Amino acid sequence: MLRQLVKSISKREWWFLVVTAVFLIVLTTAPYVFGWHKAPAGSTYTGLHSLTPGDIHVYFSYLEQVRQGQLVFQDLYSGEPQSRLIFNGFWSALGVFAVAFGLSNVVAFQLARIIFIPFLLFVSYLLSAYFFSAKGWRRICFIFLTYASGLGAVFSPLLTNNVYRQGWYNWPLDLWAAENNNLLTMLQSPHLSLASSLIILILFLFFLAVEHDRPKYSLAAGLLALILFEFHPFHIPATIAIMVVYLAYLFIKNKKIQLNYLKHLLIVIGVSSPSILYYYLLSRYDFFTQIRVYQNVCLSPALWVTFISYGLVLALAVYAVYKIIKAGSPANRHVFLIIWLVVQFLFLYSPLPWQRRMMQGLQIPMTILAIIGLESLFHWLKAKMSAHNFDFFINNKYLAVIIFIAVFCPSQVFNWVREFSIFQTDRYYEQLYIPRDRLSAYLWLKDNLGENDVVLAELLNGNLIPGVAGRKVFAGHGVETLFFDSKVSDIAWFFKTNNLDDKKKVFLEKNNVSHIFFGEREASLGDFDPTDKNYLRPVFRSGQVVIFQVSLH
Repeated sequence: MLRQLVKSISKREWWFLVVTAVFLIVLTTAPYVFGWHKAPAGSTYTGLHSLTPGDIHVYFSYLEQVRQGQLVFQDLYSGEPQSRLIFNGFWSALGVFAVAFGLSNVVAFQLARIIFIPFLLFVSYLLSAYFFSAKGWRRICFIFLTYASGLGAVFSPLLTNNVYRQGWYNWPLDLWAAENNNLLTMLQSPHLSLASSLIILILFLFFLAVEHDRPKYSLAAGLLALILFEFHPFHIPATIAIMVVYLAYLFIKNKKIQLNYLKHLLIVIGVSSPSILYYYLLSRYDFFTQIRVYQNVCLSPALWVTFISYGLVLALAVYAVYKIIKAGSPANRHVFLIIWLVVQFLFLYSPLPWQRRMMQGLQIPMTILAIIGLESLFHWLKAKMSAHNFDFFINNKYLAVIIFIAVFCPSQVFNWVREFSIFQTDRYYEQLYIPRDRLSAYLWLKDNLGENDVVLAELLNGNLIPGVAGRKVFAGHGVETLFFDSKVSDIAWFFKTNNLDDKKKVFLEKNNVSHIFFGEREASLGDFDPTDKNYLRPVFRSGQVVIFQVSLH
């Protein structure tokens, strides 16, 4: 089945796919190159951009630990005693790749991001080819899967109360959430592009396994699920639920439980069970994992904001669902798309705290259904309009491109303008660039601290140190830092005043703090002066940055 599907892709389509991949690699790499080019003299580009900058150095911290000889990780964003229990095969493999070729964390990350772009595009085109035999509609579906977004940029000027609070951000998702659409996914991170590709393949192969009773497809789906669940376990509930609900539909439709269908689900779950069991045991018995799961609050915005975030793609998908149901006796492939869309959408508002993370891959069934709706609308208009008007308003490629950009891509245009603009304002300078004195201090920490040492620093430095130096910090990330909110208050309390030394010594000892990173950001938090403390000894100085070793005894 898959072999015939691949063979159905013509040489011209392959060239279209190759050209698109090259274009997208250039398009998504340009902001990073621009950011590197705009680095002020004496500063180093952090590799960050406008989307979720706080997470990138968590990934860099994994790569840095591999560079330092560890394939099983610790959480470097929390100083509590811990065992090495975090195994993430994706970041371990990428770290080995970086070490083997002598690549920096930033370069390895970017190369991996580029490599997985063609893979995601190929998988997207393969799925388009399955649902559309006409090559023109295949390309249209693929273009929508690649570029389309919602209407967030259109409605954002009218929205207020968009302050981020406790994991909830009531702002159009197509303006900031990389999971919302494939273009933002390809811009953001290699693991997201791979995750989207695997979600497509797992569900597609499972459907083919059931449809054609091919255990080799369910086995392949299980192996891919084993990989996906191991490095991105957020997708375990929704992925399995989609398969379960589809089988339930078939059982109800056929009025019996068919074991030849059920075996494919059991194969997928059985083969992927080591990853599922690993995260179950961690969440059940590892204190660090329990707190991180509790803090991993990624709530979906209000329902109407989600509707805006998908815009007319969602509207066309709903229209397609209506047409499919109205026609009666829907094909299994169409029912599977509808179940995929509905089940995954419901998970966005489930009781699980990581609602928004389960949005990844939702665009796929929504877009395919949207193109089914668009094709239906196309033929309806052809029957209703005069030939002259139809050719000018509907069957006009140039007008179609203009309408597509104006109606389905305004948020992407907004996003790319923002990508370049942030590098030209001082507001984001300290997040995007590391001055020489701070970088020298980070590297000193890397060379002189051990894996049990803990650094107390302001939050921005706390976020960057693990990714650059591979050393533990007291606090630096909203999810990875245990009891993050409390520790943010502790940092503010510690640096605010220059007294209460007895309490501060108890605080340092209790939290295993071995070093204090003191630069301009720490000094801006208050009146604390580390130079007159007999329990702090300066061990490194670079420009405005001084590193103090804690000596309590």
